[in-house]
Amino acid sequence: MDYIEELIKKIKNYLQNANLKKSLGFYIIIAIISCGLCYLATYLFCEGWKNVILSAEGIKEYAIIYRDDKSYTIDASKISTAVNQKLLLFNLIETFSVFVYASIAIYLVSHMYYKNKLMEPLAILKKEMEAVGRNDFSLDCSYQSKDEMGEICQAFNQMRLRLIDNQKSIWRLVQDQRELNAAFAHDIRTPLTVMKGHTEILRRFHPNGVITEEKLLDTLALIDAQADRLEQFADTMKEINTFEELELKRKKQTKKGLYMELEQLVNGMVPPEITIDITIEQDLAEGHIYCDSSAILEVAGNLISNALRYSSHLIRINLQLEQEMLYLYIKDDGTGFDKRALQNAKKPYFTTEKGHFGLGLTICKLLCEKHGGSLALTNGIHGGAISCASFFTA
Repeated sequence: MDYIEELIKKIKNYLQNANLKKSLGFYIIIAIISCGLCYLATYLFCEGWKNVILSAEGIKEYAIIYRDDKSYTIDASKISTAVNQKLLLFNLIETFSVFVYASIAIYLVSHMYYKNKLMEPLAILKKEMEAVGRNDFSLDCSYQSKDEMGEICQAFNQMRLRLIDNQKSIWRLVQDQRELNAAFAHDIRTPLTVMKGHTEILRRFHPNGVITEEKLLDTLALIDAQADRLEQFADTMKEINTFEELELKRKKQTKKGLYMELEQLVNGMVPPEITIDITIEQDLAEGHIYCDSSAILEVAGNLISNALRYSSHLIRINLQLEQEMLYLYIKDDGTGFDKRALQNAKKPYFTTEKGHFGLGLTICKLLCEKHGGSLALTNGIHGGAISCASFFTA
């Protein structure tokens, strides 16, 4: 009994994993053998009954004998009509049983073949296509078989996984574009603030003749420089799709020139009620460095903007150069970072205030890293927040 069960299990496994052509051939062979056995059983059954009927009539033998191309048989005229009809019935049963068994075999073969080889994978594929039509890619359509239907289901499942990856890529692209647009909107605030500050100075003091011609030209030059920054922002936005594509353009620049640009930025951003203390090391008084000044000024603008939001009266800015690394320290006299802000401030969209994108420090971190440095945040011993941006300048 165990042997038969084991044999049946092997046959089922074979049919499960055999390709469609071999499986169909196996079913057809089984059907032919079954038809032959059924026809043989029917033939023996009919012949047995015919012999029984003839024996009841006193006829001992009923056979067709071939001899010298002539056939000899019993004389049917000696058999009654009722017996002849019975014999004819069994002859018809023998003849038409072949067609009956063939029809049954065809039906059973098609039914079993569809049920065992096609029904389950087709149902899986149908459900998967309906799910995909609903934009639902969570349904797994794997089919545990090594035949063609299993391969089709596996290929469809791979397509489903690729669609998931493509959808994730599209969402990432949309998210990156959203972040980039938000960053652009965030960063144009700094040059706009500087331009508005200097424009306000001109509006208030130039009509009264307080501003000298030289100061007027310097102020207009500063406004023009900020307009160039806005134009550079716009050109950059046309060329890149994500933050990762942003490329810095480092070039040789005087240390004094960088300091003067930083001072001009501060003067344009900081209102009169806030005291600014800017200190630089002696090493920055002369000589050259290799840097992207627009990136450094953008980081400085974002950090100063943050300091202005939390500072009470004083902001300290310190510029240092140590072993080819430029350090920009900005300290305010506000409340400083809380524990949550220290952990998450550099993450995109983290903010503790409404109306802010939460991208300023993220942009600073990215620009510092692309410039070979880093961004560090901490709190001062006596209170206030400290931001340290570093840049590789060799």
